[in-house]
Amino acid sequence: MTYKVLSLKWRPQSFGDIIGQDHVSKTLLNSIKLNRIGQGYIFTGPRGVGKTTTARILAMALNSGDNPSVDFDSNSNVAKEIASGRSLDVIEIDGASNRGIEEIRNLREQIKFAPMESSFKIIIIDEVHMLTNQAFNALLRTLEEPPSHGKFIFATTDIHKVPATIISRCQRFDFNQISISDICNRLNFIAKEEDFKISIESIYQIAKKADGSMRDALSLLEQVVSYCGEDFSDKKISESLGIISNDLFFAFSDAITNKSYKDMIKTINLFSKTGVSPNEILVGIRNHLKNLLYAGVEDGKLISDLNIDDKNRYIEESKKWNRADILYINQILIDSSYRIKNSESSFLLLEMTSLKLLELENSINLGELISKIEGKDSFSKGSNKTVNNISLKINKESELYSKPNKKESDNKSLVTKKKSNELNKEDSQNLSNLVKSPNVLSFEYISKNWNIVLNKIQSERPSISAMLEDYSPTKFEGNTLFIKSNSSSVFNEKILNKGKELLKYQLESISKNKVNIEIELNKNFVNSKPTPNRDTTLEKKSNDEEVFNKVIDLFDGEILR
Repeated sequence: MTYKVLSLKWRPQSFGDIIGQDHVSKTLLNSIKLNRIGQGYIFTGPRGVGKTTTARILAMALNSGDNPSVDFDSNSNVAKEIASGRSLDVIEIDGASNRGIEEIRNLREQIKFAPMESSFKIIIIDEVHMLTNQAFNALLRTLEEPPSHGKFIFATTDIHKVPATIISRCQRFDFNQISISDICNRLNFIAKEEDFKISIESIYQIAKKADGSMRDALSLLEQVVSYCGEDFSDKKISESLGIISNDLFFAFSDAITNKSYKDMIKTINLFSKTGVSPNEILVGIRNHLKNLLYAGVEDGKLISDLNIDDKNRYIEESKKWNRADILYINQILIDSSYRIKNSESSFLLLEMTSLKLLELENSINLGELISKIEGKDSFSKGSNKTVNNISLKINKESELYSKPNKKESDNKSLVTKKKSNELNKEDSQNLSNLVKSPNVLSFEYISKNWNIVLNKIQSERPSISAMLEDYSPTKFEGNTLFIKSNSSSVFNEKILNKGKELLKYQLESISKNKVNIEIELNKNFVNSKPTPNRDTTLEKKSNDEEVFNKVIDLFDGEILR
């Protein structure tokens, strides 16, 4: 007897056998029970999740008896003919190899004829997105108003390639990737029926490798059986599938946290000995980082595709990590994946990328940083010690002038630290006095502390502070401070406005009152380019003509007009 591969032998023959697509099965069953059957269906989703199988089962339900029924006999002659592709009333074609307009015209002619022995004439087109635009156009009219006995069922993995005019004429069903637990349950059932003594751990590894595809899972099981023979040990199964041990991924992340070059190089060498491609290794590392990230949220409740032992291990390991670091490292690996995939020295590039991760600085929680700074309180105590200002890089320009919201800042994390210029002892003492300033400002007070105000601006915007150093206060009337430049430098009006805003914010933070800033422009300021003198222009033009004439004489040339 001819051997039948597992993916065909255990192919679902009824709606109840379909795995992981309950929303599709339930809708189709109800439509049959209520006799509300559409003229066209389109099934879309990843490979190996049951699209074509569901199309055949739907055809069996419609044609196996005198009337459509959900309780059809899958062993009847009609059902067997449909399953094997021999039915005269169910025409199944592959869109990739029958994609032209002539093939579609033939289908249009065939669907006009009444069914031979069933209730409906059903056309199933697999990979329908492969049809040409002309073929789709030829199908439109028949699909919109087919004969009463005609039904269309399409299957595709690329729904975005199917014209909207086709999709709008069909009932669309989106098939999901099958969960690891559903694949495990099905594989465990098949393994028992076939008398394969495979451990639950190995079945889990097969299901994980299948990446949501039941067909891929059965093909992998077939491969494992052929490789292992009678010895279904976990080690041999891992070897046959090319599965990398989780221990290697944990060694990789430990090398990063310990910043150990020795451990990282050793781990990459072990990766290379597995025989797995660098690109697949990179995918495994990114999945490992994803599990670390999820394990740190709600005690790992978000992780659904790991066994208990691995889940607990990830939860413990996640305590060593900052989420911002995981996201940053994952982004570096994503950016490197294309170069690694297309490089002639992919393993070397993977190794260099991995070693680069050891040089990254750990993230610092801004809330903790503020607490440390407030704890020192060097300004308020008038300490003569040097203070290092830590500046945050802010993307939005408008945020430079708004008061920082401490509640929002506590929830953010600081990825980089930057040292600014240190305040000298005299400025530190003056800043202490500035904090104790009166609520009502005066010109004398502003003049005395002008340099200290500029130092505070310098910590936020050094370039603006450098510009304001050329200015000094001239008078303070009401709530308006007048400042004037001591030089003849010309500054961009936009930069001047930024300086005004920063100066206004610092003064208002001292007095708790509104303060306006007015800039008195220096008379030496020049806002436009000088207008050239008419005599100078005429003289320059005359000189140019003289030079031009000499060139013509030198080369014995002539002017062509």
